[in-house]
Amino acid sequence: MRELLVHLDLDARLLKSECGGQAPDAASHDHDLLHAASDGRRDRLPSEGSVNFAGGLSALFHLPSSVHYSPERHVWARPDEEGFVTIGVAAPLREVLWHAPDVDFWAVDRVEVGSPIATARARHGRRIAIASPVAGDVVELNELLEVAPHALVFQPYVRGWVARVYANNWERDAVGLLTGSAGAAEYRAQLERTLALSRPSAFAGVLL
Repeated sequence: MRELLVHLDLDARLLKSECGGQAPDAASHDHDLLHAASDGRRDRLPSEGSVNFAGGLSALFHLPSSVHYSPERHVWARPDEEGFVTIGVAAPLREVLWHAPDVDFWAVDRVEVGSPIATARARHGRRIAIASPVAGDVVELNELLEVAPHALVFQPYVRGWVARVYANNWERDAVGLLTGSAGAAEYRAQLERTLALSRPSAFAGVLL
């Protein structure tokens, strides 16, 4: 846990750089929650009814424009120049994830679009499915999540990534994803609409 706290400070600086020098509110929010988890102060962790969405999502969820989003599956994809795609869960999933969600990896060799890569512990005894937004060969699973599952919740875009896949056809699969600043804004708008109905409605596509 001490190692996670050290790296969280680095991640906050990375996010600040990405956001043009302004540290996102979500980074400091994550930092407070991670300290609460490490200290055992569960009274400070978010509960089922503790989040007020009336103030908007901007102060709660960091949605970087540098990744591509699958809004139905609440996962992101980040390709590199060599054809490898890093996959992780989007920050809004913290609303249903347990604060230390044990992760079970399912993927072994290959995934298709929508194939489960892993499942993770959610609140109220449920689990979520982490599905792949791309088709290809699985080249790496994030072993850190087996010993430090908090990273999935508190550092989803950096140390909390889930898998790396060598995509068969990134251009084809990327058509179904939301991209750039406009894509992140559209994802946020969809979240606001569905969360206005209920949390189960917003995350129905991943809750098992």
